[in-house]
Amino acid sequence: MADLTITITEAVTLNGASRGSTNTHTETVTQIDHRIVTCLHSAEQTVVLFDSAVAAGQIADGTLDYLRLTNLDSTNFVTVRVRGNNEEYFVKLEAGDSFLLNNSVIDANDATSPASVSLAAIDSIGIQADTASCNVEIFAAA
Repeated sequence: MADLTITITEAVTLNGASRGSTNTHTETVTQIDHRIVTCLHSAEQTVVLFDSAVAAGQIADGTLDYLRLTNLDSTNFVTVRVRGNNEEYFVKLEAGDSFLLNNSVIDANDATSPASVSLAAIDSIGIQADTASCNVEIFAAA
């Protein structure tokens, strides 16, 4: 086991006044998956899987403490697809931006669905580059 310290800092001075903040959180983790992958523009590729047990490239349901995807490209955006429970949502990850998760459950409904929340396990996360292939850094801790 090890302690993972996550620090998020916003630093901005607006009209001469500092408006940023720093938040730090610590998680006890036993597994780390850290890699950089080439994100294709020709097809979506699955980069993180979730299931009932740990396996190659797979995180056990309910164990994710932290996930970060960072688009390392300086020009192209990446589309992130989060799937689970026959639902999905998409996030546009601009050049240099990061996408964070602190657990592995979602609920995604269209505007005509009831307003109740029913969280379910994420099954997979896929990525696809917009116009040209680019690198995406993946850091997952469980």
